Amino acid sequence: MEAHGALILDLAVVTTVGAATALLARRFGQPSILGYLVAGLIVGPYIPIPVFADPSRMAALAEVGVVLVMFAIGLEFRLQRLVDILPVSGLTAIVQIAALAWAGHTVGSALGWSSAASISLGATIAISSTMVVSAVFRTRPVDPDIRSHVFGVLVVQDVVAIVLIAVVTTLAAGENLGVQSVGRLVGELAAVIVGMLVVGLVVLPPLVRLTVRRFDSEVLVVLIVGAAFGFATVANLFGFSVALGGFIAGMAVAESRRAEQVEEVIEPLRSLFAAIFFVSIGMTVDPRMAWQSMGLASVLTAVVIVGQFLSITTTSMLTGSSLRRSVSSGLALGQIGELSFILATIAIGGGVLPPETLPALVTVATITAFTTPLLLGRAQWMIDTLDRLTPDRVQQVFAVYLSFIRRGRSAGGEHPLRRSVVAVLLDWAALLLIIVARQAFQRTIDADYAAALNLGAVVIAAPFVVGLVRSGRRIVAGARGLTRGDTGGTPQTKAAEAVALLAAVLSLGVPTVAMMQPLVSGPWIQVLLLAALIVVFVVLGLRFGKVRPGYTSEVAQLALRLADHVNTDADEEDHGIEWAPTSGPLSGLDYQSVLVASRAPADGATLAELNLRCQTGATVVAISRGDTTIPLPTGHERLQADDLVAVSGSQEALERARAVLAGNGTGISPGAIAAPM
Repeated sequence: MEAHGALILDLAVVTTVGAATALLARRFGQPSILGYLVAGLIVGPYIPIPVFADPSRMAALAEVGVVLVMFAIGLEFRLQRLVDILPVSGLTAIVQIAALAWAGHTVGSALGWSSAASISLGATIAISSTMVVSAVFRTRPVDPDIRSHVFGVLVVQDVVAIVLIAVVTTLAAGENLGVQSVGRLVGELAAVIVGMLVVGLVVLPPLVRLTVRRFDSEVLVVLIVGAAFGFATVANLFGFSVALGGFIAGMAVAESRRAEQVEEVIEPLRSLFAAIFFVSIGMTVDPRMAWQSMGLASVLTAVVIVGQFLSITTTSMLTGSSLRRSVSSGLALGQIGELSFILATIAIGGGVLPPETLPALVTVATITAFTTPLLLGRAQWMIDTLDRLTPDRVQQVFAVYLSFIRRGRSAGGEHPLRRSVVAVLLDWAALLLIIVARQAFQRTIDADYAAALNLGAVVIAAPFVVGLVRSGRRIVAGARGLTRGDTGGTPQTKAAEAVALLAAVLSLGVPTVAMMQPLVSGPWIQVLLLAALIVVFVVLGLRFGKVRPGYTSEVAQLALRLADHVNTDADEEDHGIEWAPTSGPLSGLDYQSVLVASRAPADGATLAELNLRCQTGATVVAISRGDTTIPLPTGHERLQADDLVAVSGSQEALERARAVLAGNGTGISPGAIAAPM
């Protein structure tokens, strides 16, 4: 059969079998990708079923799916939006990648693998699957803020994956992983990204606007597909993944402000080739080799699911996300991605990883593609359970801490707190460079000069250590100013300061250990991080011990003022006074007040029945009804129309809470809780 006829036959087999298995998967409540993976097993070369497709041709078509999926993801991230999400999603992704890379390196070392093999293994399990998450979210939609956070993490992961691919390629070529080689790779990557972005932003947005305005969807499809594959080709020519080019093309097109029209016309094409991608992955699974590597696959599966959940949930909360958003994100990202197979193939081809690693990773990908929608479906149960088990004093402190994070973000770019954070990052980066330089020089000088080298490194590092401590103190001082206003420190705010310290140690310590572990001999980096964490947890325990369950007298006094403002607020609303968020010293909380509307979902229900905190992410800090005020309610109080409810949380959480309490988005009382003078 001629080549084109064989390709048509392969496409007929793959799409027919894939459609049948996807329908069965959806019939039993599972995502379509599981059906596609099963279809790959059926049409692949390892199972004696008389239905066959050529793996090499399907792998080539799968590359098309990768480019189109990354292009579609890029459409969701205009540059300004990407900048907005990086402080939370970016930091979450960096800590998560570092934690998983560290865990993978530890597993490889425990198996007796070389340092290069352990590094490569850590890289393969550190990246989640954009395609799996996209497919799961289509069948199991989540709130926009969760979706934005998850895809923000995925975008940063994909960018870091390009660096990891370059690192693994270096190891596969037999080169040592040194400061110069890594620096060169990062520089080349930055140059390629900036160059493609500049060209894309100049050329693509006006072309897309012109096409949408003057031509039909046929021309638009050809234009955007050509742009996606053109940028993917450029990235590939420079030695980087085609996924990078597709993503940058999507970002450039998004700047045209026509992303919705573009996404609508490209969706059928993207869905088709994404299905082919997953079928091609299933075709690579040899059941016999997969069974032989089941031990390694089981360990890696546990590391991926547990490690992703703990690292993403913890870091998300420490960067200001609610429990609801953090837990949902941790469950949604609990799998390895398509880039993992690229990394593994490079490492195996260079003799760095043993051959059984690839079927083990495919098994992990298959299992985690199955567990991701199952666990995400149990997210609300897990949120409710964690909320119920969390002590009241811990919830108080985290409410104050999240309020501090929100106010810090809303401060202007010249706010001293932000300058202190930047100073901490610069001092930390300088210390990392000193450590790496010390290791590089140690390999080139005589052992007799080692003591002098260590002394010189300590002398050079001393000013940066002092600067790090001073900047940390300024951050604590800024936290006090943002959390307690003019009222003086409370146990909650002091405990929130300790939580901020924990966030700083984890955010800097985990990436440091992950980067330094392959370069520094001995476990002293890990010991330093462990010692720092022990100190922080001791401080946390002491601070939390001083927080009394229930509510403080300060909260009670302020909550009693709530009723005094009901009539005043109603008068202000009648006169058209614009409402602004209140930042009074309610134990360090920022809060808004909502009037419960008649026939709203909250009218006649208790907070426990509404499950308001878990369902919306907002915390109720007080309820006022006539002359009666309930500060920090227990959840058993039954709400009534015209109750004034003070709630604290992010803007997204407050919008969801307002819909429950006030019905059709109404009921916010302007300036409802005034801070006492």
